[in-house]
Amino acid sequence: MSAPDAVERAHAQLRRLIVQGELAPGRELSQVELARRTGVSTTPLREALRRLEAEGLVESRHNRRPRVRPFDAQDLDSVYAARVLLEPLALRLTVPRLTAGDLSALHEHLAAMRRVAARAEIASWESAHGAFHRRLSSGAPAPLREHIETLMARADRYRRIAVHDDTAQGRALGDEEHRAMIEACEAGDAARAAAVLRTQLVRSARTVQAILVPGGELPALEAALEDIAGFEQRRTSSSALLPRRPP
Repeated sequence: MSAPDAVERAHAQLRRLIVQGELAPGRELSQVELARRTGVSTTPLREALRRLEAEGLVESRHNRRPRVRPFDAQDLDSVYAARVLLEPLALRLTVPRLTAGDLSALHEHLAAMRRVAARAEIASWESAHGAFHRRLSSGAPAPLREHIETLMARADRYRRIAVHDDTAQGRALGDEEHRAMIEACEAGDAARAAAVLRTQLVRSARTVQAILVPGGELPALEAALEDIAGFEQRRTSSSALLPRRPP
């Protein structure tokens, strides 16, 4: 196995273990143990850990072993503030580029989520859910998609808390949001699809925040929403001031 392949393999395996919670938040990481677990030497493993640190999933400490980044209210706030700005943007760029195959895939992912949810197969639901949301940004430029993928991985650690503690009402609401996104995509209504996605992300963040820090706040997320609302208001006002074309 080449060195780049070994790095990619270790990075993918460790990322999955962290996101799925098998390597728990706050856990110290032994390079010897991880090298054995991933089947690579310590040199590519160290590079994989550096990548995970850059993605916000691992943190290094002076004269101590690196560890999985602990759950943190400020990290949750920052991740979701970025997501509500970037993911709806990526979706708006994607909607005009969606093919019949893309729309069919969205329907298939939603159907898969419904099937496995009925059987309480959380891992399978997570897989279908991730595929659904990645499809929503598939038409955005690659650098933007990559940034969103990193944010989704960081958010998934938190979101899984909400999934495990979710109620039947919460699951039904999430299903309705996914259905509404597909309908907006099929209608070519990028603004509507982005608005529904943003609503879902905000709901997810607030649900997790209520579990992690009851009574706490999400100031970065709230500021991002205020900026979005202000932009929309200014755009509406500017449109109203434009002279109308004569009939």
